[in-house]
Amino acid sequence: MKFPYRWRCCSNKFSFQNTRMKTWRQRNMIAAVLLLCVIGALCSDDMGTPACGSSYEAACLLPADYLNRSGPISKELAVGKKLIISLEGLSGSPVCHWIRGKDRVMTANVSQSMVTPLLSETDSGGYTLTCDSNNAPMFSTTVILHVVMKRPTKPQLMLDGVDVSDTSPLFKCVSEGFPNPTIKWSGDRDRDKTFKGSDGRTESTISSTQYYNTGMMCCATNAKGQECSQLYDYDLMTKDEVSTVTLSEGQSLLLRCRVKGYSLKSPVWEKGGRLLDARTLACKPEKEEEKEAEMCIKNDSHYDVRMAYLSIRSVREEHSGNYTCTSTDKTPKSIYVHVSGSPPTYNNLMLLKVSSLILLLTWL
Repeated sequence: MKFPYRWRCCSNKFSFQNTRMKTWRQRNMIAAVLLLCVIGALCSDDMGTPACGSSYEAACLLPADYLNRSGPISKELAVGKKLIISLEGLSGSPVCHWIRGKDRVMTANVSQSMVTPLLSETDSGGYTLTCDSNNAPMFSTTVILHVVMKRPTKPQLMLDGVDVSDTSPLFKCVSEGFPNPTIKWSGDRDRDKTFKGSDGRTESTISSTQYYNTGMMCCATNAKGQECSQLYDYDLMTKDEVSTVTLSEGQSLLLRCRVKGYSLKSPVWEKGGRLLDARTLACKPEKEEEKEAEMCIKNDSHYDVRMAYLSIRSVREEHSGNYTCTSTDKTPKSIYVHVSGSPPTYNNLMLLKVSSLILLLTWL
C-alpha cells in the first residue's frame, strides 16, 4: 500500500528529526562525561602533584616501600633528573621533611609529593627523610643519593622491521648512559625516530634505504663522551682489501654485502666454507627472538642494488671466524671477525689471507 506523497514527506521528515535528536543526545552525553572528568581533575587533592613514576625526566621514591627496612635507602639517578618523593601509602596524615645535614630542604603532607630541582653531581650524598603524625614521630630513614653521569655504552646496531613485506628493513641503534645519550646517524640524516626511556636507554631507528649504496654509522653521545657502531658494508663491485672486525662479547655485529645489477640475485654469506642459508636463518622480529639471539640473514634490494645482511645481536667467542660473501661472476670478499678482549692473533690473520687467496684463485 502506498501512502500519499504528503504523508511520505512527513514520515521522512520525522525520521530525519529523530536521527538529529539521537545525534544531539550522543554529543551531549560525551560532553557531560568530559565535563565530569575535568571537574574530577580540578577537585582532586593531587592537582598539581606529579604522579610517582620513573620517567625520562624524573625518578621516583616511595618511602612506604621501605618502612620495614633497617638500613639506609640507596638511590642512583642520572644528572639532570628530578627526584619525586611520594607519600602515597603512608597511613594517617603524616607531615614529612627532607633534610640534608641540618637544613630542612622540603616539607610536605600526605596529599602532596616533594619534588627536587634538577639534580647535579653535587647533590650526591646523605639525606634524612622524617615523618610525623599528630606531632608524634612516625619514622625516620637515611637516603643516600648517587647522582651520576655514565658514558654511553657502545651502541647495539641491528635490523628492525624485518617482517614487513615489500619493505626494506630499518636500522636500529640502542645505547644506555646517564644522562640519556643522544643518537645521531652519519650523513646528517633527519628522518629517524628516537625514543628515550626512563632507564637511561635511548633507541633510534632509520630506514636502511637511506644508506643502500653507502656505509653507515650511528653514534651515542652525552656529557661523558661518545661511542659509535658501524655497518660493515662490502661492495663486491670494488677491490677493497680483506678486513678484520674486532668485537667484545655482548656487542652487536651487522655485516652487509651488496652487488649492483637488476638481473643479479642477492649475494650469499658463508662462514668457514659453510653456506649460511637465508631461508633457514631468516631474521625475525625482535620480540620473537631471544635476548642472546644467534645470527640471522636478511636479503633486500633497492633500485638495482642487491644486498645480503648478516646480523648478530650479541656476539660470543664462537662467532669468531672467516665470513665470506659471494655473488655470480664477482670477486668474493672475506672478513675475519674476532670476538675477544685481545687483538686477533698473527695465525688468524695469516689464515684469513690464505683463505682469501684460495677463494680468489677458485673464482679465477
